Amino acid sequence: MFAASLDISKAFDCVNHFKLFSVLCTAGIPIDVINLLCNWYSKLFAMVRWNGAYSNAFTICSGVRQGSTLSINQSINQSVFVSALINIFINVYITNLKEAGLGYWVRQMFINCLLYADDVILLSPSISGLQEVHDICYKTSCSVSLQFNVAK
Repeated sequence: MFAASLDISKAFDCVNHFKLFSVLCTAGIPIDVINLLCNWYSKLFAMVRWNGAYSNAFTICSGVRQGSTLSINQSINQSVFVSALINIFINVYITNLKEAGLGYWVRQMFINCLLYADDVILLSPSISGLQEVHDICYKTSCSVSLQFNVAK
């Protein structure tokens, strides 16, 4: 078995809102929910405070809200918070890798990657297959405007 570990760089902070809503639509999320999210996320503004002075307000166009009841899913057995929106957004990696058909069958379950939050472990029976799944992840990252952290 060959494996490679990847880390999506600042995944929670860098999710492009337009691409998020497109992925949610493709995933079959009801349009009313997507419209609600669009409305909610279109009203995100921030200011910078420096030495007691405030900047003008500016729009936040990327990232998912962490810590709100909509954005998090708490595991019953663990106090680990994982963004539900990020999970749906990151699922595009799983979908694209599954379509490639490279990986292992274990008891009627196809496995070629493991994902947890912004970490990805790619699995392949050959080094050339590992390169192929890596290339698929790279292309997927380009399509959703995320980058892998090459320093880790």
